[in-house]
Amino acid sequence: MADVWLDAVTPKDALLAYCLLSPLRKKKLDILVTAKKQTQTTQILQILDIPYVQIGSYGNTLKEKLVEEQKRILGFVDLFEETGTPRVLWTHGGVDAVRTAFGLQIPIVYSNDTLHAKHVAKLVSPLVDWLIAPKPFGKSWSKFGVPRFRIKLYDGVEEVAWIKNASPKLPPEIEEISQQGKLILFRNVEHRASYFQKSEIDTSKLLGQLSKMAKIICLPRYEEEKRELKKIENVWVPEKPVITHHLLSAIDLVVGSGGTVCRESALLGIPTISFHFWDVIAKYLHKKGFPIEYATEEEKIINLAQEYLKKPEERQGDAVRLLQTLESPVGLTVEYLEKCLDLEKYSQRGLEAVF
Repeated sequence: MADVWLDAVTPKDALLAYCLLSPLRKKKLDILVTAKKQTQTTQILQILDIPYVQIGSYGNTLKEKLVEEQKRILGFVDLFEETGTPRVLWTHGGVDAVRTAFGLQIPIVYSNDTLHAKHVAKLVSPLVDWLIAPKPFGKSWSKFGVPRFRIKLYDGVEEVAWIKNASPKLPPEIEEISQQGKLILFRNVEHRASYFQKSEIDTSKLLGQLSKMAKIICLPRYEEEKRELKKIENVWVPEKPVITHHLLSAIDLVVGSGGTVCRESALLGIPTISFHFWDVIAKYLHKKGFPIEYATEEEKIINLAQEYLKKPEERQGDAVRLLQTLESPVGLTVEYLEKCLDLEKYSQRGLEAVF
C-alpha cells in the first residue's frame, strides 16, 4: 500500500510529480505514480526516469472523454485491489483520480493554476480536502465549491518548482542548431483541451513570417500537428518529446499559447509573447517585471518579435533576482500531504474536526 499516490495527466503534472518525489522520499514515504497516456505525459516521466503505472488514455470527442474517464476509474479500482488503497492522493488535473479517491475515502491534496478549465474545476473542487494554488488567484476556487479555509496559497507560480534551481544540460541537437543564429521557440494552442478558446491567428502564416527572422523550434502537442509543421521551411521539430526548460538557455524569443512554456521562459528572462491566454498568472508575472507580453494579432506579434530579436542577447530585466522572490508550491504541498497522512488525528473525511 502506497503512502502517497501521485497522478499525472499532463506533461506539467509529470514535472510537478518529479519535484514532489525528492522531499517525499526523504521522509521515507512509499510513492505510487500513475499516469494517463496523453500529450507526451508518459514520455516526460520516462525522460525523468520516474517509475509509473499507466492507467487510461485520452479521448478526443466528448463521448470518448467520458468513456475514457470511466475506464480509468475502473483501472484505478483494479490496481488498488492488487496493491492496496493509497493513504493520500495528489493530482493537478486528474478528474478521474479525484473521483476515485473520493469514492474510496482517500484524502485529496489538489494543486491547480488553471481556473479557466471550468469543466475540471466544477467536477473536482467540491471533492478535494486541500487546494494548493498561486496567490494571484486568491480564493477564487471557492465559487466552484471549495470551502475558503481549504484553499492554501503561495506567492509564486508552479513553474518555480523546477525552474528556480534548474541546471539543465542543453540537448546536443539544440546546441548545434543554436550556433546557426537566433532561435525562436514556438508552442501552439492545446486545441483538444476542455478550456480551449478559439484563436483567430493563422499559425501556419505566423510561423512562415517568423521563420524569415530566425530558426524556429516547434514543440507540437499532437502527431498530426508535427506532420504539418515539418512542411514549413526553417522550422525544426524534435523527433522525440523534450522537456521545454532544457531548451531555453539557447532560445532568444518564445512565442506561445500562454501555457507552461511561456511562464518558464518569462521566469528565465527570455522575451515571451503569449497569443492565446492572458490569464491571472501571465498578468501577475508581467506586473512583477518578467518579460512577458500579450498579442492576439499577427502584425503585432511580428513587430514585437522583430523588436526583441534586435536587442542584445542579455536577458531582459532582472529576472534572476525576481525569480528568487517567488515561492514554489512544493513545500506547501508536502506539508498538507503530511497532514493527511497523520491518520491518528482524524477519522476518514473528518478533516474539519482537526484543521
